Amino acid sequence: MTGRTQRWREIPSERSPDLRKFVTAMRDLKDCTPLTQESVADASGLAASTYSSYLNGARLPKDKDIRAIYSVISEDVRLRNRSPTSSLDELIALRGRASLCMSCPQRSGSTTVPGPESPSVEAPAPERSRPAPPPVRRLARKRVHIHGSRRRAAAMPPRTEVPVPSAEGDRHLTAAASPALAAELALLSRHHTAGRVRDTYMLVWDRARKIIPADLPEVLTAYRASGLEEAADALLRTVAVERDVKAVLNIVAALHDGHQYADAQTILAAARTDR
Repeated sequence: MTGRTQRWREIPSERSPDLRKFVTAMRDLKDCTPLTQESVADASGLAASTYSSYLNGARLPKDKDIRAIYSVISEDVRLRNRSPTSSLDELIALRGRASLCMSCPQRSGSTTVPGPESPSVEAPAPERSRPAPPPVRRLARKRVHIHGSRRRAAAMPPRTEVPVPSAEGDRHLTAAASPALAAELALLSRHHTAGRVRDTYMLVWDRARKIIPADLPEVLTAYRASGLEEAADALLRTVAVERDVKAVLNIVAALHDGHQYADAQTILAAARTDR
């Protein structure tokens, strides 16, 4: 087992001991493996900055993110004939207690999360006024141009393959498909197996014109889980050229919330007309 090779960032002192215990447990779990933060984040389907914010106490992960991280690290630890420092149930329980402190009133000052070698001793902080909140940085809104009456085929950007654990991630179904979606998948599979390309495209085209933006991440996941990768890519291209600007932006936002960044990039690339 390798020791800590970096200095952890400090977290605000108003965070409760439960939060410090959770962050310490997450760091100890990371120290069980020689894998880098970037490797663990990539294998868990997370951005490296997101995983770093979990280890520094800036953000609390969702349960599915904890499960993905634990799956990656525990598998690597198992291959090295070692044991993780905490169980998955312990981490989820610590996260639940830590989330209760996130709504507590903030106070000034900061403290470092204690390591296993030295206990933390906090000195009483003098009373001072609450600092003004930092200004909110707003990102400039980008205009997206959609094809009008003239349609043209959009070049697909290269897809970056990210390793995802078999039971987790945005490329796998996390719940059983609805009866309507299951019937659609069965019909698409029959058309695909029989080589009926036109019938397959008509079903995808009709789905792209009627789909609710919030439902697209689940439908894409179901397509790919059923082996319909080409149908999923065709659905993305058709959505980009058949839907209006507002619908495309809502779909991109839904894909971003579901961590399906490659699909969001595909739609934006297909919708551009300035190339």
